[in-house]
Amino acid sequence: MLEAGGELNLQELLRCRVRYFTDGAVLGSKSYVQEVFCRHRGYFGGKRRSGPRAMLGGAWGDLATARRLRLDVITAPAAS
Repeated sequence: MLEAGGELNLQELLRCRVRYFTDGAVLGSKSYVQEVFCRHRGYFGGKRRSGPRAMLGGAWGDLATARRLRLDVITAPAAS
């Protein structure tokens, strides 16, 4: 599914290695990410106007992150 460019559902996503969980800086609802962004404004670039970034690669619902990841966001688990 990933190789074909499709999206995974939440259950499938949680079985994969998801970089958002380690590299996303802040993970939560859009309002939570915005709150953290405002509280820690000095850590973000001066041109940046808002905190939340949409999470790609699946059906994440209301989840957002503070970093927009573009490459290898989701990696299929290794076959065991």
